[in-house]
Amino acid sequence: MNFNLIEEKGISIIEIGLKRATAENVKEFKEFLFKLIDDDKKQKLIIDLTNVEFVDSSFLGAIVSGLKKVTAIKGDIKILGLQPPVRAMFELTRLYKVFEIFDNKQDVLNSF
Repeated sequence: MNFNLIEEKGISIIEIGLKRATAENVKEFKEFLFKLIDDDKKQKLIIDLTNVEFVDSSFLGAIVSGLKKVTAIKGDIKILGLQPPVRAMFELTRLYKVFEIFDNKQDVLNSF
């Protein structure tokens, strides 16, 4: 699996272990994310994209779907560690206005 879950201070951190987060991986990612929200009732989620060098619109769509799902149970998803090309995609799609984005793990943990 290309997704690693770490629990820290009651917050779930999903480390994305892919160089390219694309439609090829989106189904597996969505299942992983939705299970955390639906079955495990996780409300405080961080998606760590530090290792990701490219992200496509389908993968971004899955993150947005997760946000819709988690906000319905009064939760939130925050983003950590964007490489310049990934940051450019967040800017191009205007998702930087939807998600809080952090460069530092401690800052994102403290934001909850």
